[in-house]
Amino acid sequence: MLAATRILLLSSKGDTIQIDSLRRDPKNSHIVLAAIRSTLASGPYDLQWRTVASDGHGADGRIAFTVGSTPADTVTEHRSVGSAVSSDETDSEPHRGKRIDQAVQIALGAPMWLARWAAFVSLFLLIGAVAFKYLILQRTSPAPRESDVFYQIASSGAATAGMFSAIVLVVATVMKLYGETEVMRGVSLATILAETGWGQAWLLQMIACVVAVGAFAAAHRKNNFAWPVAVACAFILSATPAITGHAISSDEAVIAVPVDIAHVLAGSIWLGTLAIILIVGIGGAVKAPDTDSVGEKIATLVNAFSPIALVCGAIVVASGVATSLMHISPLSRLWRTTYGMTLVVKLALVSLLFTLGAWNWRRVRPNLGGDEGVQALRFSAKLELTASVLVLAVTAFLVALPLPD
Repeated sequence: MLAATRILLLSSKGDTIQIDSLRRDPKNSHIVLAAIRSTLASGPYDLQWRTVASDGHGADGRIAFTVGSTPADTVTEHRSVGSAVSSDETDSEPHRGKRIDQAVQIALGAPMWLARWAAFVSLFLLIGAVAFKYLILQRTSPAPRESDVFYQIASSGAATAGMFSAIVLVVATVMKLYGETEVMRGVSLATILAETGWGQAWLLQMIACVVAVGAFAAAHRKNNFAWPVAVACAFILSATPAITGHAISSDEAVIAVPVDIAHVLAGSIWLGTLAIILIVGIGGAVKAPDTDSVGEKIATLVNAFSPIALVCGAIVVASGVATSLMHISPLSRLWRTTYGMTLVVKLALVSLLFTLGAWNWRRVRPNLGGDEGVQALRFSAKLELTASVLVLAVTAFLVALPLPD
């Protein structure tokens, strides 16, 4: 991002050489140009640079060069800010120093990793609350719904879950801004928010989070007009990981962004809705003084959820593979880079998650209808959700890594 790019040119005496304002190369958006205002005298110089990509990842480095005489050995050093070891690592001295710097950055980045993890979990639950309301509850509740006690209890519970998820997402979003100000050190907050793509996407996310808190709170008070607002916020928030992450900075952003949005939406509808069924649906079925048994109510919810979960699971796997192929080229970077190895771990956990989901569909769902079936569902769903929490924990680390060069 040009607004967050800084270049400093120093002489051998430490004097700053004045340069004109930075501008993009019209032929290549990855190149930044700046004219030197005076003729450089013979001697060594040191160029120091710092920039931030569209996904918020920072990088800095220095280039030492000599003018007017036989060039000395030119030294170019580059490092990513707030990330793990980059691709194509060697055992040279500069790289060993880089590993030390980055190890410290990773240790100091634990709070930011927790913030990203909390943001993913709360986003999944928020979208899951909306999906539970419209894709499950409204399809399975008989009319008139105003007199259906279970529907009212479950709808109110979903709104409460959505509201608390939105509140957590607000806190995590604020922490992400703090982390970005550290990455863009020296760039004013106003510049970050107004002149960078990451900052504008952050503003959109924050507005959607705040509106979502109000919408879910109103829905909890039985205001049905608030639910469509919550749906709109959920769709906007499903796009924010793509427009603040790796997808938007990819050379194939036109394809990567929609694929990433589909990945987040499908994963949230699958796992977020399962969590809401486990937390809200079963509890509502126990509280509702209806003639149907708890097992029958839960069986109705799960039978409506299962085909949706299968479709969403397939979309998660397909979009995940597509994203991997876009970001990992050649394929050897899967085992040669930190990003690639972390991605392998995530794909393995997603495979486990899909297997657990298939097990629930084939083995647990047919036995629902009685209290024993509900207990089996609780156990298997907890296993599936535990695996999903691990997937999101790995994802929270993965999105902080720079894409392999």
